[in-house]
Amino acid sequence: MERIVRTVCQGCHSECGVLVHVDEGKVTKIKPDPNHPSSRGFICVKGINYAHFIYHPDRLKYPLRRAGGKGVGKWERISWD
Repeated sequence: MERIVRTVCQGCHSECGVLVHVDEGKVTKIKPDPNHPSSRGFICVKGINYAHFIYHPDRLKYPLRRAGGKGVGKWERISWD
């Protein structure tokens, strides 16, 4: 069952109003909120596509430290502390 959550986009400092469509705990779509007092139904391209950033396979999910020389592309997982 899809539900719509009224919130603000945190993609930049503007905090535009958005309607986030959530289905089974996963964001499926982000739309502008026409009733938001400052953004009045408009959001930028970054905000509309934010769901793609959340679920991208290359997204960092934990801290990393370089394990090889600069530019080698080797990383090791470290703790949040």
